[in-house]
Amino acid sequence: MIKEAIGTGNTVDEAKAAAMVELGISDFDDFTVEVVQTPTKKILGLFGGNPAKVKVSVNVPDPKPEKKEPKKENKKVEKKPEKKAEPKKQEVKEPVKEEVKEAVEVPMESTNLYPETAEYIKSIVMSLGMEECNITEKSNAEEIYFELDCGDDYGIIIGKRGETLDAIQYLARMVANKGKSSYKRVSINVGNYRAKREETLRILARKTAVRAVRQGRNISLEPMNPYERRIIHTAVQEIEGATSHSIGSDLDRRVVISPVEGAKHNGGNRGRNNRNGGRREKKEAYKPEISPDRAPKSDIDGSALYGKVEIRSTITE
Repeated sequence: MIKEAIGTGNTVDEAKAAAMVELGISDFDDFTVEVVQTPTKKILGLFGGNPAKVKVSVNVPDPKPEKKEPKKENKKVEKKPEKKAEPKKQEVKEPVKEEVKEAVEVPMESTNLYPETAEYIKSIVMSLGMEECNITEKSNAEEIYFELDCGDDYGIIIGKRGETLDAIQYLARMVANKGKSSYKRVSINVGNYRAKREETLRILARKTAVRAVRQGRNISLEPMNPYERRIIHTAVQEIEGATSHSIGSDLDRRVVISPVEGAKHNGGNRGRNNRNGGRREKKEAYKPEISPDRAPKSDIDGSALYGKVEIRSTITE
């Protein structure tokens, strides 16, 4: 059975790599490549232009046909009166929490046991337009670590939220473990991106957990891979009154941070009253200041409101 995938990219090599990621194959597998569309540049860098499209085909063994069990002869069975089943109570399923295991750091030593994997990584990086790429390899009994040095402009290798770097890491993992009896994790880093991303996720988890406890509501984060979700869960455990669980599946799986049941919250900032602990200040009635030298006003009968008013009459002869 032939399995096909069409990849797109700015160049033919990028489109080929995208199609290989979708099929889950590497350069060591047998496959055919067909350029469906060559890339064209935009006019004045703004209008038109088409990306490259490459179709990759690979032979996959046909699935084995399922054995059909022989049909059993239908025997007449006397039906017994059925008892009315009592309505079952609907059970409320609690969100499944992902297990967060404490990471045990195992020291890594500089090695050169995986030159084919390092060369494969270098070929992908160079196909992305990088002029040079030096790779340092470290490993232990459980993991293989590749540090890339490609100069200062390495944003194209990382991609949006590290998607390109994760794709390269996935392909390198397949190459490194091909034909091996023991499986090892593979991690690739460039420009100390992994450490910076981890610190950013920890800060995001703490701020979101505090906000969820303060406002008393669930807050959902963007979809993440298992490695990043594990960082979020670990950081949320450090915040009192907050908990976390994952929802969704595959690429849409994300972390939801929520307050622990029974945790106190102040409902957030609601107006100016919170500045005084939620209490309104009582305003005192206005009292005009009276000068001690001023004589008190008399309201005796016959006194006019504006003092004594004299009426003068003018008689003309």
